[in-house]
Amino acid sequence: MGTSLFFLAQFQCFSSGESSFGLSYHGGKLMTGPVSVNILWFGTGWQESDREAIRKSVTSLTSSQYLVKDSEVPTLGNWWEIIRQYGDSNNVPVTDRVDLGAECFYTGPELNMTLDQVVYIGRSVFNKSSIKGFDGNLNCYRLFRNSKKQRQLMDMCSGSFQLEVFAGLKVNILWARAPQNAADQCSMLFHGNSYLGPPNGDEKVDSLVGYMLANIAEEVTNQDGSGWVSNDGSGMTVSNSCASPFWRDNGIPPLFRDTEKNMSFNVVGLNGYRYIMPYVWDQKTRNCALKLSVNHSNGLQPYPPNQKCRWAIHYPTAKFIRFTINYLSVAADSDDHLLICKAKSKSAQCSTLKSNNGRYEKNFKLMSSKAYIEFRTGDQVSFESRGWELSYTAVSCTMLGLCYGKENLYKHDGNIGYVASTSFPYVEGLKCQWVLHGKPGTPVFITFTHINISKGLDFLAIYNGTMQQIANFSGLFTGSDLPQLNLSGEVIIAFTTQTDQGEGWSANFYIAHPVNHDKKVFVVILIVVLALIAASVSLLAVALAVVRKKLERKNAMDSDEGLILMSIDAIQVENRIGEGPSAVVYRAVSTDGGLVAIKSLRVIAAETELQQEIMAKSSSHPNIISFLGHSQDGLGRHYFVFEYMGRGDLSLNLRERGETLDWDKRIAIALQICSAIQMLHMYLKPPVYHGNITSENIFLDEFYNAKLGGFGAANYCSSSNRANPEQLSEMAEDIWSFGLLLVELLRGEPLVDRETYKNSRRLEEINELLGSQECIDRRLTIPHETCKMGFVKLGEIAKWCIDSSWRVEGGKNNPKIGDVLSGLKQVKLLFSTASG
Repeated sequence: MGTSLFFLAQFQCFSSGESSFGLSYHGGKLMTGPVSVNILWFGTGWQESDREAIRKSVTSLTSSQYLVKDSEVPTLGNWWEIIRQYGDSNNVPVTDRVDLGAECFYTGPELNMTLDQVVYIGRSVFNKSSIKGFDGNLNCYRLFRNSKKQRQLMDMCSGSFQLEVFAGLKVNILWARAPQNAADQCSMLFHGNSYLGPPNGDEKVDSLVGYMLANIAEEVTNQDGSGWVSNDGSGMTVSNSCASPFWRDNGIPPLFRDTEKNMSFNVVGLNGYRYIMPYVWDQKTRNCALKLSVNHSNGLQPYPPNQKCRWAIHYPTAKFIRFTINYLSVAADSDDHLLICKAKSKSAQCSTLKSNNGRYEKNFKLMSSKAYIEFRTGDQVSFESRGWELSYTAVSCTMLGLCYGKENLYKHDGNIGYVASTSFPYVEGLKCQWVLHGKPGTPVFITFTHINISKGLDFLAIYNGTMQQIANFSGLFTGSDLPQLNLSGEVIIAFTTQTDQGEGWSANFYIAHPVNHDKKVFVVILIVVLALIAASVSLLAVALAVVRKKLERKNAMDSDEGLILMSIDAIQVENRIGEGPSAVVYRAVSTDGGLVAIKSLRVIAAETELQQEIMAKSSSHPNIISFLGHSQDGLGRHYFVFEYMGRGDLSLNLRERGETLDWDKRIAIALQICSAIQMLHMYLKPPVYHGNITSENIFLDEFYNAKLGGFGAANYCSSSNRANPEQLSEMAEDIWSFGLLLVELLRGEPLVDRETYKNSRRLEEINELLGSQECIDRRLTIPHETCKMGFVKLGEIAKWCIDSSWRVEGGKNNPKIGDVLSGLKQVKLLFSTASG
């Protein structure tokens, strides 16, 4: 990460955020054509020499009138060239020509005048109406302080107002007043070491010139208030962004001095006139200036004295900080110092920078994630000390090829990981995250190609979108041990290191349907359920919050989730799509036209927290039914909302539509459900057993994709010894159930009285049944003779799973779900070879 800091005249000590100060064009009116300045003179106290000095200040703004183009002393033409940097949306600059227009004279009483009276006189001039005089000859300074309206003119040194002089014709009036005495806030001249006297013999006149020309600059660059204005919200403009050219307590900035005439000045005009002008904002050099500067010296305003400013730089992820000095104008013989230090360094150990005629180190780096910059100025600041600017870049692990922080991935596929290179070592303290943004319920596949990290110290963890951990790897994985994860929705891979001993890891990923990264949605669903109770229909309004609520998220990521309101109407008995002893399931239509399934539990106030937790952690898998949300009505009844599976459960399809489930579909169903069980047994931490894997709890969508549901009996696997040693282990129970499911897929019909298949007599029946071709669903034909090998292999896997019900737990030949999945992949290969 890089940024810039600078110290200039208009800023004293500023925060790092202020270093981005500048002006921006906001689309308003600018004056790009020739400008005429009409002057209305108030009062009779004007000397003709004063008037001429003011007139010449206006005509001197047109730079083309100067014969010498690059004088040592800035001209008013140079000053106006800074103003001409600013242009409209077509890059047309403001006017290069400012002329003197008409002059009007008001010779009536001007004492005790209010701003309203000034406005009235201005309108009278344009309307050619008579001007009424004012009685009295009073002390102006005292009376201004005794009246609120009169103080309006006293409190403001200059300003503007708009007059409608004719119907539809408006004129902008700029005004400036002369100071009443040296202590007046409108006096720009404060006596100091550089000041000898006013350049035109009257401080009131010279103050007035500065305010008047600054107002003209304001008018051409910001005519309607929507022109060039600061981008930091302060409302600063080209003419008021810079500090006053004088400070009361010192004599800076330095002025050019004419000791013969006893005067000081900082710009010259035509015909030898001299003026003291306020500095204006130079957008190109980001400094206050009197003339355009290419070397950050000529015409720039020096910085103030007696300053001590400090900026802290802290990037926890940085390995080092690289500095570049863009320019440095700090006089070599001054007491001003620019220090760049490590965070805990003393001043004596810091790098001290001065201009030194341009001989200084412009590029260097600090091997630290923390640094500070300190700038001090002395009692007197040299005319050559104009400020400095530096840029710095915090070089992080990512820039070095290491990883740190979070990377959001929205593309379909790619490679992720951390592999130590020869240039940079495997380092401790890494905290990296990769977020694969898949749409909810859509597949996300991760295939690890390399894992070699310090076992028990460095970790590679996989989470779903709610930061529920799915898997955690540590150590060395090779060959068939390398994980392959079939997940869905948002997936987070987190890598943390506590050592520098590992070699890293890598993985390929595929996101079937990446989300639009411009918007992430947090869904709140409103459900209206119509249920038959006794003989009447009651209306139940249920508010349902989706599972993506922030349930006890540890280390949860920042969320930019929006909000969607969805209303679901669950229709009556005709939309009842399933029921059992514990629940009734309805089909429902959401307001966006989508279908969902609503499961209404029969038991009031049933304990569902564990079931919700397991479903929330596991439903990211593409072959586990997506759990969308849960709600509870006023009577304590629970409602679950799931994705809608259009073809219903597998048991129904085998019984009534078995001919539509060809062998390819049945092998795919077996693989999909086995992958879902692998997710529960191997990748969830702690592992989960399903406890009720049956064809009634497997559901098919319109494309015959299978998803595992029915998590009412699910629980975390227990590591304690069971009370009954002959009882199946929790995982073995699931594998036994899966073996019976394979038999049902082969036979084409559900098995009755499944529990009896745990005794040896029924196991013999299974062996006999699978040993003959009578076991195969006769509604389907065998596409090729070589497919018989596939059926034999599938039957062996089924028997292997079912036989686990009477083997000693922990036996060498007991099947694990990963082994079963590998066997089923071989079956698919046999069928594919035969059909090919």
